[in-house]
Amino acid sequence: MRHNPPLVVSDPDRSEALSKYRREAARYDRRTWPWVTARFRNRAIERLDLRDGQTVLDVACGTGLNLPALAQRVGPRGRVVGIDLSPDMLSIARARIERIGFQHVTLIQSAVEDAELPAGTDAAFFSLTHDVLQSQAALDNIFRHLRSGARVASFGSKRPSRGAAILAPIVRAVARRYVTTFEGFERPWERLGRRVPDLQVREVGLGVAYVAWGTVPAADHVK
Repeated sequence: MRHNPPLVVSDPDRSEALSKYRREAARYDRRTWPWVTARFRNRAIERLDLRDGQTVLDVACGTGLNLPALAQRVGPRGRVVGIDLSPDMLSIARARIERIGFQHVTLIQSAVEDAELPAGTDAAFFSLTHDVLQSQAALDNIFRHLRSGARVASFGSKRPSRGAAILAPIVRAVARRYVTTFEGFERPWERLGRRVPDLQVREVGLGVAYVAWGTVPAADHVK
């Protein structure tokens, strides 16, 4: 029986991420099949239960594919804050928002670990953010700024479950374009679940992706 080679694991690499996204930014939307992933991303966004006037973080927002949906849900009295390390990705996100004309979307160019964020935020969305989910410092910063009862949701790729193992080489090849570590790729939501005890996870897309959601308990709220 042929076995897949083991995944190489390491800590997320900021400089490598910048290099990858500088190379991939212009073709990112096309190569990540947004028309295929849209239903899963929207399913995760729905789990945030966003309301008019709330503030939501789009963590590692990339080219801003999710910004319009988030902005529509919080309405003009709300606020969407998109954070991303890559200036190349953010330039595309900025153009997208300017075309639509949303005035209540703020974009921050920063590593998530270092970003200055609004306190008492109502929700955080993680979409295809594997490196961020494996960074303790990044999660510390996000959860430091979430209020008690804030909603959290994530959509991302994962190492295929056993029944879809034949797809593993394809998933790995696609992911390598964008991630700098395969640490935790079997259960990318593991660190998130330590912060959100009621986290629910559903595998989607034949087991090569997942949607996760939950609520920040009072004990995790840092003033």
